[in-house]
Amino acid sequence: MKRPVSWSETALVSAACWAISGLGYGVFAALDEPQLSPAPVIGLGLTQWFIAYHRCWRAAVAACLAGFFVLFGLVDILRPDLGRYVADALVMGTASTVALTVFALVDRVCGRRHGAAGRHW
Repeated sequence: MKRPVSWSETALVSAACWAISGLGYGVFAALDEPQLSPAPVIGLGLTQWFIAYHRCWRAAVAACLAGFFVLFGLVDILRPDLGRYVADALVMGTASTVALTVFALVDRVCGRRHGAAGRHW
């Protein structure tokens, strides 16, 4: 039987996303490369984590939608006041944290509902 994602694992993966976001945008700001982003690295890392450890498709879809709405909702709000690099780093970290939280919540609900059957979509 598959175990649901723990809150400590969610916090650890979220912290890694924040670190990659902060360091990535810091390096790109120092190099003055506004067209580059660490977002693909974060996305690929989360995808690898999902495939390797937690294949709950309902949770993945819910997390992607939540992360998408937070990402594109906050970027227009924060960029005018904070600038491109700082705003994008904060938005990427926030979006990944929201997505991981939604993933953990939905994974736990699906795990309880389908735990006996071992069936996860």
